Amino acid sequence: MNVDLDAVFERNYALVEKHTLLIKAQVRSIYDRLIEVRNLPGDCIEFGGFRGGLSFFLALCVRDLGLAKRVFMLDSFAGLPQTDAGLDGPFKRGMMVSDPQLVIQLRADLGLDALVQIVPGWFEETVTRLPAGAQYCLAHLDADVYHSTRTALQYVLPRLADGGAVVLDDCLFFGATGVVRAAEEVIGNDLHLHLGPKTQAFVFPKGDPKLDRWPPAWRTLGGRRYDVADLMRRTDYLELVAWEEAFCSERVQWYRSYRAMLTGRTEETAEDSYCIASVIGMIRRN
Repeated sequence: MNVDLDAVFERNYALVEKHTLLIKAQVRSIYDRLIEVRNLPGDCIEFGGFRGGLSFFLALCVRDLGLAKRVFMLDSFAGLPQTDAGLDGPFKRGMMVSDPQLVIQLRADLGLDALVQIVPGWFEETVTRLPAGAQYCLAHLDADVYHSTRTALQYVLPRLADGGAVVLDDCLFFGATGVVRAAEEVIGNDLHLHLGPKTQAFVFPKGDPKLDRWPPAWRTLGGRRYDVADLMRRTDYLELVAWEEAFCSERVQWYRSYRAMLTGRTEETAEDSYCIASVIGMIRRN
């Protein structure tokens, strides 16, 4: 089946853009992971679905690509649980509340009732209601905080197909280290984290399905090493960072240092300059 992969992305991103907090470059990165694992066994799962945008985007792409997969969307719909002040920084209990009825209606409007299962509640309980014998090829963890991310990883990892991808949001979020801490504890301290747009990172805990991936380009950000080889080639994201730099004079040196690292002009960044990643995409273009 011949499919224009770029057209699939653009068409489906346009349908969900208003329903996700992820910027376009982040969604594209997740889409690229889906393309890489599409021939592996297993479904897709998202922890922290919020308004449903990313889960529904994945389902739309699954349908357009003719894949025999479903998408499971987990969210408390009551916001974040109790957080750890030492690990979760600015994230607080009750943030990120969404309305489940609006999410259910959006699923129906997109014709995705048969493809997306919405599982409301706290992760510790909802994972027990997922299908017995479940397997996943792609997991998107937008759980924000340490405890929720750890719970999600402990569930997903044993059920992840060989070559499957785990995408983690908020790895470089200013003042919060809980997501990376959870990943190191569950997957291992030596995990190969590929840095994605903004604060996103992805990992293949059971082997990389892409044999010809770019050679690693290691950088230390926030006290942890990340492979930035993939991110260095995301021209859409690099252009966004350069565009924003012109509007943020008070942080221009952070932008310049961060962009110099991403374009390969230096292997070091000014102290804490990576923290600018937390706010990239908040300035809206006309």
